[in-house]
Amino acid sequence: MIKKLKNLKLVSGDSTYSQLFRTYVVGVFNLVFGLGITYLFQFYIFFTIQVPLRTYLTNIFAFSIGVIISYFLSRKIIFKLSIYDGGFNEFIKFLITNLINLVVPLFIWFLIDLIKPSIQNNEIQFLIATILIHGFILPIKYMFYKLFVFKDSLNN
Repeated sequence: MIKKLKNLKLVSGDSTYSQLFRTYVVGVFNLVFGLGITYLFQFYIFFTIQVPLRTYLTNIFAFSIGVIISYFLSRKIIFKLSIYDGGFNEFIKFLITNLINLVVPLFIWFLIDLIKPSIQNNEIQFLIATILIHGFILPIKYMFYKLFVFKDSLNN
């Protein structure tokens, strides 16, 4: 079954659609991993810190851990590049691009705090809002990855 999945053009191809599909696969993994880290920070590690500072710190720490893992997964799975190549400049471009994942959610959480701050204290509502926020950001990040971050590696 796994071998059949790997042979599908959508999974193994080099087209933009295949890469975008793999972006969502990596995005789902990153989201689940990130939600786990976010949940731990928001409700266990930073639980003594008042909202909204707790939510801001949670997003910053989850972002920092997630961006490193995401870089290697993006190189290997989305664009089929070696995880050992790329270099520091490419990682910096990746980091800058992923600031979208830090700044946009922080801004949205700021707005949520103004409108309905109770969402940040409810575990289920918090997770649903986080999923929705990051799901809308993913296609934008893919375009930045392809046209800016991994452009040189893809052209070699």
